[in-house]
Amino acid sequence: MNTVATSTDRVMLDFSDYGLAEIRMVGRYDYTHAHPPLRKHLHQEVFEVCVLQRGTQTYFIGNERFDLSAGDMIIIHPGEAHGTDTEPENRGRLYWVQIQRPARNRSFLGLSPRTARQLLEPLTYLPCRQFHNCDVLFRTFEHLLSPVSPATPKALAKASVQNLLLRLLLDIQSLTLRKVQQACSPGVKLALQHLDTHCGDHLTIAQLASAAGTSESYLKAHFKREVGMTPMEYLMWLRIEKAKRALRESDILVTELSLHSGFATSQHFATVFKRLTGHSPRDYRRLAGGEPSVDNPPISGKGILFHPAVAERPRK
Repeated sequence: MNTVATSTDRVMLDFSDYGLAEIRMVGRYDYTHAHPPLRKHLHQEVFEVCVLQRGTQTYFIGNERFDLSAGDMIIIHPGEAHGTDTEPENRGRLYWVQIQRPARNRSFLGLSPRTARQLLEPLTYLPCRQFHNCDVLFRTFEHLLSPVSPATPKALAKASVQNLLLRLLLDIQSLTLRKVQQACSPGVKLALQHLDTHCGDHLTIAQLASAAGTSESYLKAHFKREVGMTPMEYLMWLRIEKAKRALRESDILVTELSLHSGFATSQHFATVFKRLTGHSPRDYRRLAGGEPSVDNPPISGKGILFHPAVAERPRK
């Protein structure tokens, strides 16, 4: 296990000494004063999960703003540009973990490829990315960040760390599922299922309400309250999430992808894509492939030696 402490209030570690490169980093900051903003950056093929224990913190993912308070968790997908814009890293305590996207047909923390997909695939298709009351994660983070006794045999230390990491990921998945399960009534669940299956089709509220077995007025009111966005906003979000995967994993032309995604024109697709991701489809593909964007690209990096903070001015 390698540890890097950049200051007395910031600790990061990885588990490369144990051969557990699937977890790129676990970290914690415990700031007594505000720190410089985080520059816009991204992590290729890495999920990042941040959980705030104390204080408040603002993050921007693409052009969307998220205001975290104590107990909140936020999930950032691979290749998504994020940072704090002009907001500082505030006084408080925050934990985070970077999770390498599992390679196809490769094990993950001792799990089979199929089980690894079952563990992490749900994180990709969440209808929201901010979750409340996630205090259960703090104890596991602290166990992972605690020093290992030099007297502990390396094999036992690795087994302990591996179990803690799996516990952390299972709890993260449970928290995301709890959000969906507790929030959604039967009619809204049916609507979500129909949207997932037919997201490339031309859908109206009337058609969606019929598929969900409910009225338009009920669906509009309950969907917004339970999911956090309107049915059409959710449909656009889902289309763009699936388009992002296609851009990462295939050579499909952007014009063709726009039609497959349910958009009447490639211009409308590009407009919605940029509004939700902060990038054009072509720039997103370049970033996902590791090529620099020509339009003020975010910096890219991962692991314990990467910290995209703006240089801090000396305090008076």
